[in-house]
Amino acid sequence: MKRIVIYILSTIFVLLFINGCGEDRSHGDATIVEFKAGQKWIYETDQGKEMLKNNFVYIPGGFDVDGDGNEESGFWLAQYEAKEDNQTFKTIDLDISGNIQKLLIDNFEVYNPDDRYKRFNKTLTTSSNYLDVSAQNIEKLEAFSVVFKDEGESLRSVSPIEAVISLENSQIDGGFDIKLPTEKQWMQIVKLVINNPSNWTDEEVGKGELYQGDKYVGSNRKSFFIKNSILGKDSLVPNDHEVEVFDLSGSVSEWTSGMVKASDRFLTGNSGKKEYSEVNNAPFWWKPTFEDKVLGSGDGAGMYHDGSSIDGASDTLLISSDGTGEVDKYAVVARGGSNSADDNNLVGISAAKLGYGPGYKEKNIGFRAASNYLTD
Repeated sequence: MKRIVIYILSTIFVLLFINGCGEDRSHGDATIVEFKAGQKWIYETDQGKEMLKNNFVYIPGGFDVDGDGNEESGFWLAQYEAKEDNQTFKTIDLDISGNIQKLLIDNFEVYNPDDRYKRFNKTLTTSSNYLDVSAQNIEKLEAFSVVFKDEGESLRSVSPIEAVISLENSQIDGGFDIKLPTEKQWMQIVKLVINNPSNWTDEEVGKGELYQGDKYVGSNRKSFFIKNSILGKDSLVPNDHEVEVFDLSGSVSEWTSGMVKASDRFLTGNSGKKEYSEVNNAPFWWKPTFEDKVLGSGDGAGMYHDGSSIDGASDTLLISSDGTGEVDKYAVVARGGSNSADDNNLVGISAAKLGYGPGYKEKNIGFRAASNYLTD
């Protein structure tokens, strides 16, 4: 009789869990998590164990990130930036312009200024600026087999397009699918970091500055601590669940799947570095805030950079339809300022650069991976 009762209660828990989930708009189709009888936490599932083995940690949800009235769930995030797995596994033959269009449409979310909540949830279509991509404008694409571990130098000089190809070919056997983090996921991390006193130099939220992991400042701890129950309680992990994530600030900047049309950028281009308090057109949820105060470089949160040309974003692989590479109509968001001297004021977990197109390679920009949100 006891076994029957346990089985019934486990079944009820699974049904309540699935039926109680809200809508997710962050990575397309979300992943529905079903627990087996006797399993309690997400990292105790078979998929969760595979993620842990590959140096992924679970980022808790349970709170509204983008102000649309819906609580976000949690997701898996690589604990370290991508490192090359000792060999280049593929060099792409580029008479495949249609495939580039598909990669853009399937892997990037465009900022939608007409959306009530101003989300990065609008997708590119075949009527976009990339409809006439010409392979003759591209010399080559390189993709790498990547791992996420502490050892080795972070992979850099990889364009956003090459990053998504690399991740498509570096999936975790038995784990959850991985892609570039979305902008909403990045800001979920930012909010959890900002509101944890462990991540401030004076060990009190808002006191001192956020750690930055950068050699140009004194507060150079490389990691941030992310906890459940700070902004909301995620039921997939214990209330005291805590993880450590490295190099979200410092090291290299990182590509996300966020993309902004050049004409929709928040300073309209050619404006250089700005404190977030001066960025009036960006969604409020997209700015680093604490108790309605907008943080900036003085708090260790970093700055915003709108790009160097009012006409568009620069692109080293020349995949824009006009073939010039200098006026790409869309910019991919690069997050977390790098340890380059040129990025000194930009260093911080909230730093954002919107000057680079989807084919841009930069020695101080790399990437990491995230799963979908785990509930729909």
